[in-house]
Amino acid sequence: MQEIIAVTRPIQESAEVTSEADRSARVLPFLKERIAARIGIPPEQVTEQSVLVELGLQSIDAVLVCGEVEDEFGIELNPSSIFEHEALGGFAQEVIGLVEA
Repeated sequence: MQEIIAVTRPIQESAEVTSEADRSARVLPFLKERIAARIGIPPEQVTEQSVLVELGLQSIDAVLVCGEVEDEFGIELNPSSIFEHEALGGFAQEVIGLVEA
């Protein structure tokens, strides 16, 4: 029988600190995954060049995705901003700019 030992640390030491660069690098993969899940396609089909309306993203999807982005990255977004860009890459750049601000 194996013995399981629990190790506890003070919160300050165990809290994971994510740098701005790390958070920015996570933006595009996060967006691809969340958008794909909302419209029901594999994440591989969502690229930086994807025009989200053509993929089938609806207004309610945009509101929900923006809420998830806000929660994940601690920023505030206007849900209509997702449709103000030609493609996903432009929206991702907007999010990255807010993350790095």
